[in-house]
Formats: sequence, structure tokens, C-alpha cells
Amino acid sequence: MRIGIILTGDYGWAGGLYYSLNIIKLLSRIEVAKNIQVVAIVNASTPSEVLNDLPKHNVEIYYLDQKPFFYRLFYKFFGNRFVADINALKLDVLYPLIAYDPAHTKLNCKVLYWLYDFQHKFLPDLFSDQELKSRDVTFQNIASFGKDVVFSSYDSKDHFNTFYPDSNANKHVYNFVSLLEKEQDYKQTDFNITGDYFIVCNQFWPHKNHIVVLKALDLLLKEKRNIKIVFTGRYNDERNKMYVDELKAFILEHQLEKNILLTGFISRNEQVNLMKHAKAIIQPSFFEGWSTVVEDAKTLNKFLIVSDIQVNREQIKNDVLFFDPKDHLKLADHLSKLNDKKNIKTLLDYNENIEDSKNALLTLFKI
Repeated sequence: MRIGIILTGDYGWAGGLYYSLNIIKLLSRIEVAKNIQVVAIVNASTPSEVLNDLPKHNVEIYYLDQKPFFYRLFYKFFGNRFVADINALKLDVLYPLIAYDPAHTKLNCKVLYWLYDFQHKFLPDLFSDQELKSRDVTFQNIASFGKDVVFSSYDSKDHFNTFYPDSNANKHVYNFVSLLEKEQDYKQTDFNITGDYFIVCNQFWPHKNHIVVLKALDLLLKEKRNIKIVFTGRYNDERNKMYVDELKAFILEHQLEKNILLTGFISRNEQVNLMKHAKAIIQPSFFEGWSTVVEDAKTLNKFLIVSDIQVNREQIKNDVLFFDPKDHLKLADHLSKLNDKKNIKTLLDYNENIEDSKNALLTLFKI
């Protein structure tokens, strides 16, 4: 069975990259018994770090954009190049497609669409009118014409049923996992962090809600609690410049500089290394489809402090503290109590999650 997994794009949406990468890794663990051949469908934007992290056996790498000039010229005027490329791979399954095109009906394999989350429906103020219209059209087309639609949580599936009750699509829920090699010798960081620290590993997007963490830290410092927090992620993205400027202004105004570290964009290995040695991991987001950060924390056996939203309740049930994402007082209380603990032990056996996810993939792809 040949399964094509789309792994295109860059770190502008890191969650999407890691989603596909982890599926490829998971499939590579079951390919021998099930006679699976995985095809990683990439393009010039796919980061080299991600390509280097692909399993070395039984995974083909196919570049969508490495085609001769006349081939590209032909499909500029005749036919659909994406369909031609995919059909040439002779796949049995293609996943995940995140937009519908009428030409997809000409694909000669089973196609599954992925609706990652419905953030734009619940937090429309964070999107431009053009972005809202574009997402609505994309989601409506998938609901109307997609035969199989995959959601990362039952929360997302419920949202879909609310917004698109007339859809005849086959609806599937697949809880993805994070596959990190715990014993890997991760590259040591050069950040010179001393002592205990908490960590936030989110893109600097408004719905990720960094400000509640800064407010909690400000309160704790006023109470003479010496707590440190590390923030990873690119923060010089022009698309979110106003949001980041507001965060930086708050940091300066409240003199938080000595107790926080903004790493900027760092490698995945460096990020995981920082997560491994953190006191606990904070996920303060207003909205998620299924959080990669939470899965990372679970596989690393790290304690979590997360926003009390439905999907987080679905995703993590043990070794966690919840707080209202608008309540910096509760978050500060959680941080204070955990900071006083010398050893924070977690009990999750993540191998069970991996096995469940593996079986779910077998069902999803009808292997």
C-alpha cells in the first residue's frame, strides 16, 4: 500500500509540518507488517531540518516543484499539475489535503481532507475580512464536496457538525501524537539559563495568549517570587508585528526582562532540549484543534499548566493544572505552587498513546 503524506510549507505553520512529520514517523513503524510504502510529498519550502528528521527506511521523498521547464509550462495551460504529479505516484491514499479543488475528483487514489480547527469561527477579530472569507469558502467546499474529512479532536468534529450540519462527508477523528526520541543526544543550547524555569513554546500569534503569562509573572515578581519563564518561537514576523510590539512594551513597562527569555526561532532539537529541562510547560492558548505542545509535553513526561478550554480537557487528563485563559491570578497561583516543588513527577506511559494513534491510522487509511 502506497500512502502519500503532504509535507509542504515552512515554519510559518510549524504545527502543520510536525503533524505530517509525526504521521510519517508513525507509519514507518508499522510498514513492515502491513507492507506500507510512505511517500513524503515535499516542496522547496520544506525545511531541511524536517527532511533530515524523516525516517531513513521505506520513505520516498517526492518534490512537487522539481520539474523540467516544459513540464511546468505545459501544465500552466493544460490540465492540473498537482493532479498529474500525484497520479504519477500511483498512491492508494493521499493525506492531508486542507483545501478542496474540483480537479481532486480526477485523483486516482483515496483522498482525505483535514480540518485543523475552527478558530476563525470563534475568534473572528483575529482575522482580516479577506482571511475570514477565504477560510469560510475553503471549509464550506470541503464540507460540501469532500468525501472523507478528518478532525484532530472530537471538539473539532462537534464544531463541524454545528457549522455544517448538512455535510454528507464521512467524519473521522484522529488524535495525533508527538514522536520524539527521548534518549537522543539533543544539541546543547547556548542560552545560559540558570536555575529552574517554566517554558511557553508557541508561535507568536494573538490566540496563543502570551500576555496572560506575562501578567502572571508580573504579579509574582511583585510578591518577590523569583520565577523565570522562557518563550520560544519566531517573534519578528511582520504579520504579527503589532501583537509582538504590545508584548515587548508590557515587558519593558513592568521590568520583566531579567526573568524572561525570548529565544526567537530555534531548531526543533534546541526547543525539545529546553522543554526537557523545564519545571513545567505552559500552554495558555485561547483556541486549539489539538496541541502539538501538549503532545510534546506528554511524550517528554513533563507537567503541564494549560488553559481551560474543551479541547485541552479532551487532550490531557493527568499531570496537569487548568486555568481560565483570561485569569492571570489563577495562573500565577499555579506557577507559585509548582515553583516550590523540588521534583514534579508524571506517570503517563506515552507508549500507550502511540499504540492508540497507530491503530487509529490503520483504521483511517483502511490498512
